[in-house]
Amino acid sequence: MTRPNSRCITMIKIGTLGLAIAAYFFFPGIREFAAEGLFYLKCRNFEGLRQFILSYGIWAPVTSIMLMTLQSLVPLVPGAIITISNAWIFGWQYGALYSWTGALLGAALDFGIARWYGRPVIEKLVNTKYLNYTDVFFRRHGILAVFITRLVPVVPFKVISYGSGLTQITVYKFLTATAIGQTPPIIIYSILGQNLSHNFKAVVAITSVFIILGLIVYYYHNSIERYFTSRKKK
Repeated sequence: MTRPNSRCITMIKIGTLGLAIAAYFFFPGIREFAAEGLFYLKCRNFEGLRQFILSYGIWAPVTSIMLMTLQSLVPLVPGAIITISNAWIFGWQYGALYSWTGALLGAALDFGIARWYGRPVIEKLVNTKYLNYTDVFFRRHGILAVFITRLVPVVPFKVISYGSGLTQITVYKFLTATAIGQTPPIIIYSILGQNLSHNFKAVVAITSVFIILGLIVYYYHNSIERYFTSRKKK
């Protein structure tokens, strides 16, 4: 027999999901915001995205953060596009701050959805093949897996966020690894993005550099761990 607390939690989960779906379909402003923002992201339309964010006036920073958070829910939508656009619009310092905040909120949202609703729901959002790969990666490397994949975009950001929520990793460790790991690439994307503005080839070039860096870190991670462990013992 289901305990009252379990039944209550299940009803809350269903109710929350129902409210989110209802808000999307019955509030045109939310639906239009999501559709237009994601359209520019999918098309890699930097100028359209810039105009879209700036159209909200003093709320442009909030719009940027919300858009970065929203894209974390949608497969195959690159967050790096927003990061570079933010640097182009707000300058690299503020742009990096808004991108970092939105990315962290998006990661927390993905993690929470996975932790709350479980694997059956996440398999509707993410290809099972990627989830299986993530499972193996986490079993081998634990919390280091989060840090490596934040530092280097080898595995899609959102796949790791969803996958983390299905493991025993605590939300504190997950958010800490995410916050630290995503900082270097966001800063570098922002600095270069401010100067290169809307050059998509620059995104590919920067991403390639991070992939190479990540592969190096991954290949030598045992040596790195031994180095820091030995220093602590001294």
